[in-house]
Amino acid sequence: MKLLKILFSDLLRFFASIYSYFFWNSKGVRVTLSCRISIKAKIGKGCVFTGNTVITDKAEIGQNTYGHNLNIHNASIGNYCSIGPDVKIGLDEHPLNEKSTHPSFYDKIVQKKAIINDHVWLGTNSVILCGVVIEKHSVIAAGAVVKSNVEAFSIYGGVPARKIKLIASLNKV
Repeated sequence: MKLLKILFSDLLRFFASIYSYFFWNSKGVRVTLSCRISIKAKIGKGCVFTGNTVITDKAEIGQNTYGHNLNIHNASIGNYCSIGPDVKIGLDEHPLNEKSTHPSFYDKIVQKKAIINDHVWLGTNSVILCGVVIEKHSVIAAGAVVKSNVEAFSIYGGVPARKIKLIASLNKV
């Protein structure tokens, strides 16, 4: 009986994946079959998501943004963003002042959206925490953990991410 439940669950997940694949590709969003993208998410035309990308219903993504093996939960992402492999954006956070960080020990907390503006490049394996605002034309270095706001036309990197330099040549855009 347990094996039947597992098989049925896998079968449902497979059909949901097929439905999501055809749903998004018919709307001008290129996704691969291995992606798990909620049909309740808001995604603009021209986007491309590959690998084992997961995008939940709380995500809003502008046009022509792309990425591979992403995990996007509670986020608003602008147009023309380049997102490197294995980036995580707006994942749920846990309170540290409760008797446990396990969700069964505390009431649901309201998570703020991570906001990423247009023309942002997020490097491989970067992590963008909830509530962060990344302004336009910014670059986040590979492996960075962004826990505070990022200025426009700048490069940030490190754990936690700090400003490395201003991108002066783009200030005229």
